[in-house]
Amino acid sequence: MRIKKNIAVVIQGPLDDRTYEAIDEYQDFGEVIVSTWKNQDISLLDKSIGKYKLVESTYPTNLNEYHNHGYRYFIAQTTLAGAEASSMPYVLKTRSDELYPNLNSMLANFDLYPSKVHTTDNGFWKHIPFSFSNHLFIESKAILVQACKYLVEASKGKTDQDIKDVLMTPEQSFGYYLMKARGYDIIREIEWKGVFRQNVFITPCSLLPNHLHSGGSYYNTIPFKRYPNYPFGRPDGHDIKQLYQSHTEIQ
Repeated sequence: MRIKKNIAVVIQGPLDDRTYEAIDEYQDFGEVIVSTWKNQDISLLDKSIGKYKLVESTYPTNLNEYHNHGYRYFIAQTTLAGAEASSMPYVLKTRSDELYPNLNSMLANFDLYPSKVHTTDNGFWKHIPFSFSNHLFIESKAILVQACKYLVEASKGKTDQDIKDVLMTPEQSFGYYLMKARGYDIIREIEWKGVFRQNVFITPCSLLPNHLHSGGSYYNTIPFKRYPNYPFGRPDGHDIKQLYQSHTEIQ
């Protein structure tokens, strides 16, 4: 697909002994960026035969003062650093402990609806308002950078303290700030469901064959355990009936 050449893959998060597989898997995209932390063992990437750009963020010394519930600051900071290093107009954000070898369905949907942010059903909870699946998604670089800047500043306590208790999960945080970067305030100004239906496209993980989702990382499992064909096999019991499979279900 020609669209791939306009997309940078940002692999964000702590490194494990299989992150190199993702680097090699995504070589047919425009570029591959690994965005991690300075304390990581970079030698874990030595097995990679593909090209990639390495970006390292530094842990803040006052992390205990940050709003980092669900690691939302960690996710936002490494995503931001990787996206800013990209030279492509679009970014596919993924995780260092996951692998998606066949993204054809998601890319085909993106080709049809390039103005939407494309994600999956992974953690796209029906019972949590404006929950957005932030494990794997495609967004324009400009919007993603702005959304992550908003989220980083809020995590530092510099902005949006009046709504911090509403953003209980990282999925909600990404849902809110991605829509804010698109011009919608879905907490203060407008109801979120219509905005999501207009701006979000969901490709279920069932249409992404042979992907490996890291359900074990939630429990600080070391090394990370990967479970094929999300949500089946996860130790924390994600139920596909509790997940939106399409943006049209958001009513």
